[in-house]
Amino acid sequence: MLNVKLIKTGKWKENCFVIHNSINAGLIIDPGQNSDEIIAHIKKNKISVKAILNTHAHYDHVGAVQILKKTFLIPFYLHSKDSRLLKSVNLYISIFEGEKIISVPDVDHYFDKNKNPLIFNEISVKIIETPGHTPGSVCFQVEGCLFSGDTLFEKEIGRVDLPGGNQAELTQSLIELSKLPPELKLYPGHGNPTTMKQVISKNLKLRDLI
Repeated sequence: MLNVKLIKTGKWKENCFVIHNSINAGLIIDPGQNSDEIIAHIKKNKISVKAILNTHAHYDHVGAVQILKKTFLIPFYLHSKDSRLLKSVNLYISIFEGEKIISVPDVDHYFDKNKNPLIFNEISVKIIETPGHTPGSVCFQVEGCLFSGDTLFEKEIGRVDLPGGNQAELTQSLIELSKLPPELKLYPGHGNPTTMKQVISKNLKLRDLI
């Protein structure tokens, strides 16, 4: 059984997820900020974290990556098409928040240059490429869970008016996600967790596209 901890981070209430299985092997997904809270949860629950996986490289999702890499000595995974966006995170922080900068992490592994699914101590992560919100946006299917980043939310769909956005690509990505099993639990990058069944029935913006 997969244990999922949601930690809301930063100004935009970005959802970071720390997941672990029955043998306490774990992963960190989209650590935007709040590194102290993330570290405290991991240590309290004695989770052996294996990697940091990011759905995309917007600054509100990557702010704590470098600290967590150094703390736990773990690799960072991202899609190669978001590598340019990652390098520009401090520019976008200055535009949208006008303050602090972050330490930009090096990417250790690119999803599109690795096997799929990825296996981390009995945790199988299927990488689903879902460009549109950014060129390298991905979702993670882990057991009965879908971590959708900023591609799909409870009642909204991903924005395309931010750097790297593309409406045609997002539409195709959402069509593909809509074909996934309805019983999947959906864990988006912002907002509330739900299920694919609920999203398909109640997300009017998604229904208009599919």
